Amino acid sequence: MKNPTLRRVLVVTTVVGATLGGGIAVAAWTSSGSGAANAKAGTAAAPTTTALTAAAFTSNLLYPGGPAGEAKVLVNNPNPYPVKVSSIVANGTPTGSGGTGTCTTTGVSWTAQAPNTSVPSNGNATLTLAGAVSMGPTSDDGCQGALFSIPVTVTVVSG
Repeated sequence: MKNPTLRRVLVVTTVVGATLGGGIAVAAWTSSGSGAANAKAGTAAAPTTTALTAAAFTSNLLYPGGPAGEAKVLVNNPNPYPVKVSSIVANGTPTGSGGTGTCTTTGVSWTAQAPNTSVPSNGNATLTLAGAVSMGPTSDDGCQGALFSIPVTVTVVSG
């Protein structure tokens, strides 16, 4: 090509054609919509407690009119996630067994607890609760050496 004007026209046409062709290739239609995604929550299983043997208690024992003693509770978490024990409250009458005689009037009372103790998923934890129980002065003489079972409600929160 000896004609410079024709050469310029061809170069410009090629550049413009490539630019327009590239622009068309880049320009794509887009669209969006809305709807809902679903997920389902599991159901929390209630914690349980397990009684400990008398051998678990070696200090802070109860006696009539004495200071508050300690209580122990083994909390079992059947959930697949960790929980924290947010409260433990009494929900029945304490009973005594294994004492030196009849222990009908235990005089044992429970003070509500908020230990905030973690229990691992599908696991358990033994809680020692200082000052949780006390024995009034009207306890039967046969309650000496007894192990007291105190019905409690344990409340847990995920975490």
